[in-house]
Amino acid sequence: MTEHGPERRVIREAITRLLDGRPVRSDGKLTIKSLAEEAGVKRWILTHRHQDLQVEFRDRVAAHGTDPEPVRVLKERVETLTSENRRLREQLRTTKGTIAMLEQHIAVEALEAARPSKPPIVAGSPRLRPVPDQTDPPTEGNQ
Repeated sequence: MTEHGPERRVIREAITRLLDGRPVRSDGKLTIKSLAEEAGVKRWILTHRHQDLQVEFRDRVAAHGTDPEPVRVLKERVETLTSENRRLREQLRTTKGTIAMLEQHIAVEALEAARPSKPPIVAGSPRLRPVPDQTDPPTEGNQ
C-alpha cells in the first residue's frame, strides 16, 4: 500500500456515501467541494494529488445523475415551500389592505358617534360608502 493509500480509501468511501445519498460531513451535493468535505481532506488534495479519483468521481456522478435521492427530495420540498410562502405573502398583503380600509370605516363611525350634533341625514344618502367586493375594479370615486 502506498503512503496515500488510507487517504485514497477515505476518498473512495466518501464517493460512495455521496452517491448513495448518505453524507456524513457534507451537504450531500455531488461536487468536488462536497467530496473533499465528506472525505475530510483539503480540496487541493483531490485536484492535485488524487486527480484520478476526481475524474472517477465526476464519471460516476455523470453515470448516476445530478443529485442523490435525498437531495432531490429536499430540493422539491424547498420549491413547494417557496411557492406556498409566495402565496401566503400575497394573501397577507390583500388582508392588510382590507384591514386598513375597515379601520378607516371604524374611525369615521367613531367620529360621527362622538359629534355632539348630527346634521340631518338626507333620505337615500348613506353616511358611509359600501365596502367594494374584492373583484370590483376601483373607480374614480372609490379610490
